[in-house]
Amino acid sequence: MHYEKCFCENIMKTIWGAKDYVVVQEDLKECGIWPRLWLEPIVGGFFKPIASYVLSNEEKDRFLQIITDLKTPTRYVSSLKKRISKDGDLKGMKSHDYLIMMQEVLHVYMCHLMEKGCRTTIIRLCHVFKRLCRKIMDLTTMGELKKEMAMTLVLLEKEFPPGYYKLFHNRLF
Repeated sequence: MHYEKCFCENIMKTIWGAKDYVVVQEDLKECGIWPRLWLEPIVGGFFKPIASYVLSNEEKDRFLQIITDLKTPTRYVSSLKKRISKDGDLKGMKSHDYLIMMQEVLHVYMCHLMEKGCRTTIIRLCHVFKRLCRKIMDLTTMGELKKEMAMTLVLLEKEFPPGYYKLFHNRLF
């Protein structure tokens, strides 16, 4: 559950743009990767391109509306609408809340938000965690799960900042 908490916090902060720092974009240029996100000098400063994994204001509003309208059984999860602020900050959520957010909520509602590559990556990540956290594991499908985790790692490397796939790889492999 604690890995899910860590990943869910990171995903929410990233898609809200809270982790989209100038330093990160300078590092991308220094590493020679993702030229579409490099800072571009303009008169009086620089232009900071918006990454494909950051939600637009309309998408943020839609996501918050979905969370606000979410109805769950009593005591299944704390009220998520009170826990997610307008800036994407998650406040007062417990590990079980993150588990529900990652396994039941996030992958369902991401289907209509973001670009296809980013949302597919998040959905796959949610499915991997859902399979890992089952009460009963079928040992015959462990090889298939390892392949799915490896493919998800490749998608994370392709769609999200470099820190994600390092975090995912270090925690799961």
